Order: sequence, then C-alpha cells, then structure tokens
Amino acid sequence: MFFSKKDKTQGGHLSGRRQGREPVSLISADLSVRGDLNSPGDLQIDGFVEGDIQCQSLTIGPSATVNGNISAEDVLIRGTLQGHIEAVSVTLGTTAHVSGDILHDTIAIEAGAVLDGHIRGRNRALSTTMNALPHDEGQAA
Repeated sequence: MFFSKKDKTQGGHLSGRRQGREPVSLISADLSVRGDLNSPGDLQIDGFVEGDIQCQSLTIGPSATVNGNISAEDVLIRGTLQGHIEAVSVTLGTTAHVSGDILHDTIAIEAGAVLDGHIRGRNRALSTTMNALPHDEGQAA
C-alpha cells in the first residue's frame, strides 16, 4: 500500500504509512489499554489508555481518552488527556480537552480547545536563565 503526500489527514498527520517510516500503531476506539506504552515510531489512539506514553509522534483522536503523561517529538490532541505533555511540537485541536501541564518548543491551540494547566516553552526558560546571569561589564579579563 502506498501513500502520497496528499494522503494526509486533518492536522498534518499521515494516515497509514508515513513516507519512509514504519506504519502507525493504532489503539482503536473499541480498545482499552492499562499500562505504559513505548514505541520508537508513531502512535494513534482512538480508544482508552491508562498509562504513560513515549513515542516519536502521537495523535489522540476525538473519541480517545488518555490518563497518563506523554513524552514525544510531535503531539496532536483532539480528544481528552489527563496528564502532562513534554514534546517538541504540540497541537491542541478544536475538540481537545487537556488537564495537565505542557512543556514544549512550539505549540498551537485551536479555537475551542480546553486546557486546564500551565504552558511552558523550553526556549523561553533557557533565554530567561541566560538573561538573569550577571554581566561583568567594566571588569578586565
């Protein structure tokens, strides 16, 4: 089965096989999982997961509920999450309902998304720390 770049679903994620990558692992709407999930690839959740998730790219579908912390490169949430997110890129879709803190490099929040938690950018934390360092102006080296 082959997919072209135009085979993307809403939100920029490919359905099925991402170009040059393994197929997406799927937790379907009628499946409940209790326990941590670790994958070097991409994961799509449409069912219920209770446990922490670590993967390359995570999509939580509109019908999904996740209770646990997430660590991934890219995270797209359209369903319900109760837990913290640490990711490079985070997108909260219109139907997202997140209860937990988000640590990110970039974030997009669509109108209608609900967030009960704190958002903290990693880049800003670094620049704030660097700006707080004392400057030795006027001292000879």
